[in-house]
Amino acid sequence: MVKGFKNASELDFTILSNKEAMLQAFAQVDKEKGQEYPLIIGGRRVTTEEKITSIAPATKEVLGKVSSCGKELADEAIRCAHEAFKTWSKVPAEERICCVRRLVELMDKERYILDAWSVEESGKNWGEADGELCEALDFFNSYIMHTRELDKGLELVDSEEATKCIYTPIGVGVAIPPWNFPLSLLAGMAIGAVITGNTVVCKPSSDTPIVAYKFVELCERAGFPAGVISFIPGSGSAIGDFIVQHPLTRFVNFTGSKVVGLRINKMAAEVSEGQKWIKRVVAEMGGKNAIIVDSSADLKRAASGIANSAFSFQGQKCSACSRAIVMSDVYDEFVEEIAACAEELKKEQGSGRDNLGMGPVINKAAFESITGYIEIARKEGNIVAGGKYDDTEGFYIEPTVVRDITRDARIANEEIFGPVLAVIKVESFDEALEIANDTEYGLTGSVYTEDRANIQKAKTEFHVGNLYFNRKSTGAVVLQHPFGGFNMSGTDAKTGTRDYLTNFLNLKSVCEDLTY
Repeated sequence: MVKGFKNASELDFTILSNKEAMLQAFAQVDKEKGQEYPLIIGGRRVTTEEKITSIAPATKEVLGKVSSCGKELADEAIRCAHEAFKTWSKVPAEERICCVRRLVELMDKERYILDAWSVEESGKNWGEADGELCEALDFFNSYIMHTRELDKGLELVDSEEATKCIYTPIGVGVAIPPWNFPLSLLAGMAIGAVITGNTVVCKPSSDTPIVAYKFVELCERAGFPAGVISFIPGSGSAIGDFIVQHPLTRFVNFTGSKVVGLRINKMAAEVSEGQKWIKRVVAEMGGKNAIIVDSSADLKRAASGIANSAFSFQGQKCSACSRAIVMSDVYDEFVEEIAACAEELKKEQGSGRDNLGMGPVINKAAFESITGYIEIARKEGNIVAGGKYDDTEGFYIEPTVVRDITRDARIANEEIFGPVLAVIKVESFDEALEIANDTEYGLTGSVYTEDRANIQKAKTEFHVGNLYFNRKSTGAVVLQHPFGGFNMSGTDAKTGTRDYLTNFLNLKSVCEDLTY
């Protein structure tokens, strides 16, 4: 067990003082709406003519405009980071840790306003937004602990010579986080790199750039020197390829789609003129996650857990369940239970500001993609709950359950990234495992069962990075469920762990002959 570490506690919004503080934060957000935000390059604010418009998915309201970075400024950001690395890499670990500790204090102080901006910009409810902030704090505190361990170096066997292995930072990194966790994943990516002595250039999602700006601004206030963390929002087509291919880029940390992740991996493998190293890529790319329900399972519990896995944050998590694989003798009863759960969630759909169970999907493109899959589902199976959608005021889609889906159906194989659940019938546990593994992904999975033999079988034969039993497949907690997937789900970099930090470090073996 890890000693001396405690996960951050989420706020209880049934407590009146917490609720009032959140409402005051929304009032502050309302005052800030419509502002413009610059790039942050080497500590300098840079405004550009081209802007990224941040839209609230719940209302389609313009939240603000953020300067969009081009290649020339992206090059400047990387070169500033390269210069900053020359000094930051020599700063003692405890001094770097002090900056992270101040950041923890600042984020806790600004907790409600950060939560409110996450609600507005990404469409989360209050609990989801605060849970994300807690995850960021957990990342920071775990990385503080692991950095101290790594600073001691690697233990070696006794020798007549003076020998040791020391970890050294490697250089400039590029962090490309997704829109669905705009605070915690950006925070984890950036701080994991800089606490180990590297510098990082952050290119946030164009859907959630304001939350990212607020975070980078807090990093400055925490005392990170100019150039250690830069903020360069911009489209992938404008600067994405450029910053990945830049000869001074040492590593790329990406979370997003498989298509973009594979493109980054391919580009990073190509050596640019003037490049002196093999670039490292840390990638988390998605999933087509399955939950198995066998004949011995508690069906009400299974339905509740699967509904949570499939529909929380509108299914917009790479860990979300999109396939329920159910034994034939309990199939019909399970379908009734999961349909009832979905129908209940429909009653709780609305703006994240209203703190309901379900909110909007992130943008128009996501809305059109997900609703396109719902229309495919009508042809491939039978919709027993949900299936309706409306983008009149915001991008709202009902939690949708589709039964009678075959294993080769499109909605059983393609990542939808929305509140759509395919329910597949099987005749045996072996068949269930076969179908669960019949995907190019391997991120999360779960099994609802009271059969110990099935649990043991799944532990070795269900091939995913995060496997659960008798609980939902989402909600990984730092240092309780280290997160990362197999196959096309990514490089299995378990976030929050000591191993994760070694992606940004070289290991130098040092030996001195003391007889000389």
